[in-house]
Amino acid sequence: MSWFSSKRPPPTQPHPGPALPALNGRFQLGVRLGEGGGSVVQEAVDLRTGNTVAVKLVRLPADLSANQRQEWAARLHREAALARRLEHPDIVAVYEAGLQGQQAWLAMEKVRGVDLSRYTHPQRQLPENLVLHIGARVAAALAHAHAQGVVHRDLKPANVIVNLAAGQVKLADFGVARDASAALTRTGLSLGTPAYMAPEQLAGEPANAASDAYALGVMLFELLAGCRPHEADTLGALLQSMVNGPPATLGNLRPDLPHSAVDAVQSLLAKKPADRPADLDAWAVHTAALAAVMTRVMAPIHPPTCEPAGLGSDAQSASISPLSTPPPQRPA
Repeated sequence: MSWFSSKRPPPTQPHPGPALPALNGRFQLGVRLGEGGGSVVQEAVDLRTGNTVAVKLVRLPADLSANQRQEWAARLHREAALARRLEHPDIVAVYEAGLQGQQAWLAMEKVRGVDLSRYTHPQRQLPENLVLHIGARVAAALAHAHAQGVVHRDLKPANVIVNLAAGQVKLADFGVARDASAALTRTGLSLGTPAYMAPEQLAGEPANAASDAYALGVMLFELLAGCRPHEADTLGALLQSMVNGPPATLGNLRPDLPHSAVDAVQSLLAKKPADRPADLDAWAVHTAALAAVMTRVMAPIHPPTCEPAGLGSDAQSASISPLSTPPPQRPA
């Protein structure tokens, strides 16, 4: 049985007209796949291999100086080179990046599925053991990246793509081709990001492996509880709560969860980086084993959490089994 079924409209077809030049002479753009947050994702053909890929296009500010454009280009190429070192089946493969006209672009593996933000709403919560399976997969992918010296820096539900019918989990957007047009605060924080940032990041320290672990904890908390540890109506109030206020606790919001599951998530949310799991590979093994036990002994239950749950969710009636890891598929 499929985990979910969803009817989506066909991709938007491009307006008739002459074909745009291939990006870097290699990636010929095709239909639009989606958009949001100041960026557009289009299908493209890799003229070098004949494979179909996805290209993220980000509109740059119109007032960039020549030096700033050079800095953008250098950062894109540097971070794309780092991302290409990540050979892991649960990480979206990155092929190339660059600037063309007023757009930054990133060519990457085309992945079918939906991002996890779909399942953060209480009416669409996934079974608890499946959330932990996904968390274990993401943690193992992060551990691989950290071993290569790469920090994600922007982990959140929108950057994890799942195809539940195929048992696929893909971690995307390792800081490459960030949306230049995103609304910024005076401290340079994107409005969509602070809720998943670790306290040390909010204090101005650079992101590191421990901050990725914290973001993973926030994401899993949200998938299980339907809300985040800190919630507020404004960005200022959110930052104040995260720095000075006590967080919500998963055990209080989900008293039905096993203590071991609550402890696994809460350990990622320790305020001090040194108190978070230092070995995400070990955390992933432990959490996958815990999810397997929950699969055998627990029936999926979805009591009201931060707000009343709806009648049914995409995976509520599915039989639960561990997600399989598909072999990586990359262009030659």
